[in-house]
Amino acid sequence: MPESYCQIAGWDIGGAHVKLAFIKDGQLLVYQWDCPLWKGLEELISVFKLAVNEIPNTIVKHHVTMTGELVDIFASHNDGVEKIILTFIECVANQDKTRFFSSEGLLTLEQALNDKERIASANWIVSAQLVAQNTKNTVFVDIGSTTTDVLHINEDELVRNGMTDFDRLVSGELVYTGVVRSCVNTVCREIPYKSVMVPLMAEYFCTSADVYRVLEWLPAHADYGPTMDGRAKDKISSMARLARMIGKDYSPDDNLEWSKACEYIAGQQMQMIEKSITTILCANSEVKTVVSAGVGAFLVKIIAERLSLDCVDFAKCIVPDNVKYTDTVSDCAPAVALVFINSSFN
Repeated sequence: MPESYCQIAGWDIGGAHVKLAFIKDGQLLVYQWDCPLWKGLEELISVFKLAVNEIPNTIVKHHVTMTGELVDIFASHNDGVEKIILTFIECVANQDKTRFFSSEGLLTLEQALNDKERIASANWIVSAQLVAQNTKNTVFVDIGSTTTDVLHINEDELVRNGMTDFDRLVSGELVYTGVVRSCVNTVCREIPYKSVMVPLMAEYFCTSADVYRVLEWLPAHADYGPTMDGRAKDKISSMARLARMIGKDYSPDDNLEWSKACEYIAGQQMQMIEKSITTILCANSEVKTVVSAGVGAFLVKIIAERLSLDCVDFAKCIVPDNVKYTDTVSDCAPAVALVFINSSFN
């Protein structure tokens, strides 16, 4: 393992979470903090203050990517990129120690401020590029709390059919659904209840995290952020929130109904993601493998089995053999990729 890898911290600054990765004493460590950036930059500043306490003295370089510029406290994407960049420099590390990931590689502070369009929401590129360096002819699927990336690796090259979020939504490379924060009425319009399909209310009562809590599929470490009603993160509370979506109150007599409804919702969400994967498979018969990442990797495994594809974990694909790591590493794929993607500054 090159010594330089041990000197790099990778950061992925999102609109709901901040993720950090670095190597310490031969162990790849990842951290994730809840960060509702839409509430104001002070949320990000607070997280940065927590994060710097975790960074060892061996770290001399910081590689940063972001999607947080999307939140609506910013007047535009470029405004968000600039403010996040300057906040990072002020709170974490000076410009000599920091580089910002763009669609064309790592940039200095000055370069980043002059090329903000290439900085915005480029985190998917760094993960997929690293996968491309380590495998061939695959589909890389990163299911996060809010969004899903579905990317084709042709031979050992990342195929980019879109660069902006708009273009990627059109191409199907960005599927705006995730396993924690997606409101259930964005996944489907109706759910089964006592042999009847009932339309869902257009309300924010229940999210995908509730669905996967009921099914007991959601890893505990992935369950960040508050619930929609501010109440508990348990199966009964989750079923109560789902019940409200069809105008019902929770009753323990209906537990089986809510479990069936959650299975249906999960199936609908997987179909959304599977559609993008199938589009790639139909045009590329040589693809036989899916590389999975994100807190929703458990869904990738199910989809891969349904499509008769092999499923390989992101960390197993890209982390050197002599580096130790835990199962949570693949949850933070862009941050982790920034530790390994480029060991020297441009």
